[in-house]
Amino acid sequence: MNEFVSRIEERKYSVKFLDEFHLQLNEKEYEYSIKKISSDSYVLELNNKTFICSVIENKNSSFEILVNGNLKKVISHSLISDKAEELLKAQSKEHSSVMVVKAPMPGMILKIKKHTGENVERGETVMILEAMKMENEIRAPISGCITLDSIKEGISVEKNTKLFEIR
Repeated sequence: MNEFVSRIEERKYSVKFLDEFHLQLNEKEYEYSIKKISSDSYVLELNNKTFICSVIENKNSSFEILVNGNLKKVISHSLISDKAEELLKAQSKEHSSVMVVKAPMPGMILKIKKHTGENVERGETVMILEAMKMENEIRAPISGCITLDSIKEGISVEKNTKLFEIR
């Protein structure tokens, strides 16, 4: 049994091919047949309705299909690929909301170059941490807005002390 998830105009469809004559579309079963009439054109019969379909553009899992004269953009993935993509999107949303930066080593905050409410670009120096008589630049791992809690110049911090957040 082949299972796919297709998106057409922001609507999501679950498609399961049950056998060579039956499919399930969003939990409802249909009879179907597909006949190829040229290299990129097909006749689709779905529950006694006929559709003339032409694939206009095919880029990996993204298609532009002409169905009875109407152009449709279709994105289709296997069920497993779709679940993996949704999981990655959910994880990136979680991680992109707040990034906490901690002290990589014990030391003293020598200089703070950015303050709460200021925007910072990825790679930009936020503060300088002095450790073992060396100045270490603490840079922003992502772009966003800085929030410093109780960190001030001249204070000592231990390893893994929260230095700032970026939203």
